[in-house]
Amino acid sequence: MNSKSHFITVLSTVVFLGGCAIPPQTQNSPSVLKDIARLNNSQQQLDHRIDQLQQQLQLVEARLEEQQATTAKLQQLAAQKGTAGWQKAEQASTSKPTSAPQGSPTELYLKAFADYAAGRYQQAIKGFEAFVDNYPGNDYAGNAQYWLGECYYALEDYQQAATEFEKAAYQYPESGKAPEALWKMVPALRRMNQFEQARDALQLLLRRYPESPAAARAKAGS
Repeated sequence: MNSKSHFITVLSTVVFLGGCAIPPQTQNSPSVLKDIARLNNSQQQLDHRIDQLQQQLQLVEARLEEQQATTAKLQQLAAQKGTAGWQKAEQASTSKPTSAPQGSPTELYLKAFADYAAGRYQQAIKGFEAFVDNYPGNDYAGNAQYWLGECYYALEDYQQAATEFEKAAYQYPESGKAPEALWKMVPALRRMNQFEQARDALQLLLRRYPESPAAARAKAGS
């Protein structure tokens, strides 16, 4: 075979192999579309799992609050026991109006939180509302207001959830839950397609509590 014939043979082979390349239309083939759908589904499952983990983290934080509240109550009782101040406090507690909830503020808060942790959101709402109404100056009033928002969010009542989170942020700005309330307002508002209000809440979080864990998550795009 001379060089010319060899060149023609090689050229023919290249043309043939080139014709075997996968055409662009293959990108829209059923198998490719199925792979894309599978990837999208996996992403949705991952997002759902992240939401679950965030909820679990919130429960852990809430249980820590519960333990701290119990410890504080025990320390308070230990300090007051046997003193005149303790007796006055007992007398004051028994002279409350009949409309006041039964038990101490700590007991009411823990009961409401126990209902929330068990998924009894309607009962938890009643408990947290009673706590906020009767003990607005209590150290845990801001926390109770925040958990009201979480209850409504779990019930998918995003309008009421956003309202309760807003109360927690504006009525209790010094509470440790105020930054979290602003942070949770964002997804609640987005669920209702109120994207401008969600941006406002996010900007307020970054401006008012720039060093908070909630602000760190916002900056990271969590």
